[in-house]
Amino acid sequence: MKESVRIVVLNYQTAAETIALVKQLEQQVFANLEIVVVDNDSSTEDQAILSQSLPKSIHLVFSDTNLGYAGGNNLGLQLQTGQRPDYQLVLNSDISISDPLFVQKMVDGFKIESQKNIFASSPLVNTSSSLLPIGYQIQVRKLLAPYQMIWLSFSLFKKISPKLFKKFVYGAEQPYDHKYLFCDTINGAAFMIEQSFLQQNGYLDQGTFLFHEELILGKQIQEAGGTCLLNGQASVDHQQGLSTGSNKKQFNAAMERHKYQSEIHLYQKYYQLSPIGLKLFGLLKEIEIQAKSILRKIQ
Repeated sequence: MKESVRIVVLNYQTAAETIALVKQLEQQVFANLEIVVVDNDSSTEDQAILSQSLPKSIHLVFSDTNLGYAGGNNLGLQLQTGQRPDYQLVLNSDISISDPLFVQKMVDGFKIESQKNIFASSPLVNTSSSLLPIGYQIQVRKLLAPYQMIWLSFSLFKKISPKLFKKFVYGAEQPYDHKYLFCDTINGAAFMIEQSFLQQNGYLDQGTFLFHEELILGKQIQEAGGTCLLNGQASVDHQQGLSTGSNKKQFNAAMERHKYQSEIHLYQKYYQLSPIGLKLFGLLKEIEIQAKSILRKIQ
């Protein structure tokens, strides 16, 4: 029997982009496919647009509160529709897909001959703000020692540690296109995951609101004896930061706080770092955010 795939799209104030993505997904050459759109407590106007514009075949779920990335996606991943998918594909609403064989290529990636257990996979993500070819853009991250990842989370330290950062982002493996790369994590903007692992794992960890879900999921997969895959045969386009207002060109202090709070959850739950160390880390991140805010104002 042919594999079944559920696609979950999380919407927050991006109804037009979500509808455009759904139209693209309906062009996929894949027989056993269902689409779920989860609205993460958008405005009444945004919700009305979704209700009026999405086809009746699309499962539309409304959340009464904004549950963040993991919580919102879990509403779609756990939805009981009468069909149990073999794989679930999570997509940001600001993703664009032009290849009608995209879903098939993602499923095919799980079937490559390997001694490894592939639990999750990401396509190449072409970020609109990047000037680099897709094969040279940062895609996934390696799970380093926690002190190394903490070091790299600070902009200044990252700049003075290019070799370590290159290792963190699999820089030595570039270009990524047209090949498969076994890796520790996925790209949260677009990834496919085995339903059997997802269910066994208890779905996505809802201890974060935004950011670093990739590292958390990667750590869970690693602890379960599995691996992730970067599928260089498939690609999507990504208009980064559309719903969060956080990207390279726009500094958002609130989003930066979500980032380091998610890091604290990661290091506390999965690396058992001390409370004192985590408090110090949080204090230093607050100082960095304040410094960046001041610099932005005087520039």
